Amino acid sequence: MLDRMWIEDGYFCREPYLPKMRFAFTNYGVSVGLQAAGAMPDVERLNAYFEGYRSGDEYDRAAISHVMACNSHFPGLLLRA
Repeated sequence: MLDRMWIEDGYFCREPYLPKMRFAFTNYGVSVGLQAAGAMPDVERLNAYFEGYRSGDEYDRAAISHVMACNSHFPGLLLRA
């Protein structure tokens, strides 16, 4: 399913039939999970996309989105050694 949801611009869409709908928080969570499984080959691209993307809503300022960004960039102890 994630293969169908990956958009070449560098993000996962919300649903395969909603290719323009994207959420930074959700993408960062997927990124951490895929990194933990060793299955996220393009994490730098996803992170770079959301460094510049702004949704224009309250989630641009929500602290949790920024915490998830840090987890995606630096998964550290979230990943099994």
